[in-house]
This record gives sequence, structure tokens and C-alpha cells, in this order.
Amino acid sequence: MKRLDYLDALRGIAALLVVFTHFYAPLLGHVWVLDYLIDPGKLGVLWFFMISGVVIPFSLKPGPDGPSRFLISRFMRLYPAYWLSLLVFLVMLKISGSALPAWPQVIANLSMVQAAMGFDDVIGLYWTLFIEVVFYALCLALFVAGKLDDVAFRSRCALLFLLMALAMGAVRAVTERKLPVALPLALSLMFFGSVWRQWLLGEHSRQLTRNLLLLLVGFAVLLPPTLIMAYNKDMGTGETWGRYLFTYFVAISSFLLLTRSVRLHHPALVWLGAVSYSLYLLHPSMLMLSHWLLEPTGASPLIVALFATVLTLGFAHLSFRLIETPFIQLGRRLNNRNPKTQIVSV
Repeated sequence: MKRLDYLDALRGIAALLVVFTHFYAPLLGHVWVLDYLIDPGKLGVLWFFMISGVVIPFSLKPGPDGPSRFLISRFMRLYPAYWLSLLVFLVMLKISGSALPAWPQVIANLSMVQAAMGFDDVIGLYWTLFIEVVFYALCLALFVAGKLDDVAFRSRCALLFLLMALAMGAVRAVTERKLPVALPLALSLMFFGSVWRQWLLGEHSRQLTRNLLLLLVGFAVLLPPTLIMAYNKDMGTGETWGRYLFTYFVAISSFLLLTRSVRLHHPALVWLGAVSYSLYLLHPSMLMLSHWLLEPTGASPLIVALFATVLTLGFAHLSFRLIETPFIQLGRRLNNRNPKTQIVSV
């Protein structure tokens, strides 16, 4: 598949939005726009999910070795940098004198699916990677079942997960149990992204248009009651249904705009997109490192945040060059053991 550089640029902006939320938003104190209107970090994460929907299903190629090639390439793409981020974070906890997580939790976190085993994430942002893995598993299952190329079926999957989120939101409102409504919502956005890809690549059939309109209407109608019911009570993470609702609508509308009409191709943004995975994974550790290095000097919180940003960009670049790229290339070599099999870069 030919790389779409405007998607890389969007990845880069999404990563910066997450960094802004963790590094700079706390310095602003209580700002009405951030407290009640929009969550920049969630906006970036929702873009990540929709980008995955555009890209991931189409990295599964026909052939008996399609599933194995997919598993090898995804493993090499995700896990080495992920394990590095876990190691660096544990080191930072140790040198900063913070409490270390229990070893069973650490071992479970090596899997990336610790949530399914009942363990907390060592780094809070790991919850998004669990959703990615679930999406990969669903795509693989649909591929094996011969349904992954069926646009109408993927549209129904998106709508089904949206309805599942609505049901979970209702149960959460009645029982006040913290059900993971974000999981079906994210999967719905991912399958929506896979349908939207068909439009991006020039397929404007009546059936595709009808499916896209159905999904957009579904989001417009079902997101408000889902988010109102699910997040009308803060369960400890600053949940505000109005801010979530506005953020979801901004995420979907801006994603359509930035992938269809206003495509960004600036080399700096494309580079940011290339290193965005390591940037996303490493930035909490770089903030800890910056505090550890600079707080004894009396540096202001803004200087600490700026220094952490520079460290994050630098270490993300090194991780991309020294960890991500070599393992991605190893995955390609493993998949190329059969000389009759063509390599497809995603």
C-alpha cells in the first residue's frame, strides 16, 4: 500500500495534542475551554483510532500466509517500542524514588492486553494500545471469515459497536459501574475509518455513500445519549459528558476535513507522524526525567515542560531509528522468506 503522507502528518499533530494535554494544560490551571468544552488529548487519540481504521484492515493481504504475515508485521511494529517504553518508565520510577508496580502487574503489562487479565496499566496511556490490539484481532477474524473486504459488513460492525456503547452507557448510568464504554466507541470509529478509506481512494458508489451517511447519522443520533449516560458522573478521571461530546464531534468532523479537503504534507509534520508512536509511548517518562533533572535547580514548570518536549522529540527519533525501524525491517525479512510473496509496507 502506498503511504498516505497526510495521514502521517495527522498522526504527528495527534501526538502533539496528547503531549500538550500532559505537559502544558496543567500549567494553565482551570481554563473553561479545556475543562468543559474540548479535551485536546482525547481529540488526538480519536484521530489515532480513525487512522488505524483507514490503514490496518488493508494490511491484510489475500493468500494462505496473510494472517501470519499480518501477525509478524504488527508484532514487530508494536511490541519492541512498547517494551522499551515500559523499561524506561520503570527506570524513571526507580531513580526518582517513586513506588514501583508489583512484578505481576509488570509481567502482565508485557502482553499489552493486561486489561483483559485484570491488571492496571503501568502507564495510563496503554489503554489505547489494548483497543488497538482488539481491533487487530477483529480484523484478522473478519479476514479469515472472508468478510474484511465487505464494506457493507464493516459499516454494520461500526453501527453495532456504536449500539453496544449506547447499551453499556445505559447500564453504567443505572448501576454506576465503570464499564469500558470507550472500547466499543473506539472500535466504532475504527470501522468507520475503514469505510471512509474507500471514499478517500476514489470509490464514490451509491452503496458506499449510503453507508457513510448512515454511520454519520448514527454518530449524530447515538453519541449524545451514549456520552450523557456514560459520563454524567465523574468516576475519577475528570469525565465531563459535554466536553466528551464536543470532542467526539470535533474529532470526526476535523478528521473528514483533514483527510479529504485540507490535507497537510509539511515535512516536519510527516516526520512527527513517523516518530509519533515512540513519542506517544515515551513522553510520560521524559516528563519524569525532566522533573528529576530540573526541579533541584528551581526551574519553572514551563521550563520543565519545554525541556521535556525537547527530550521527547529527541528520544522518539532515536527510538524510531534504533528500535522501531530495525524491527520493522526484521518483520519484512521474516515475511519475505518466501520469495514468491510480495512485501507490502504499511
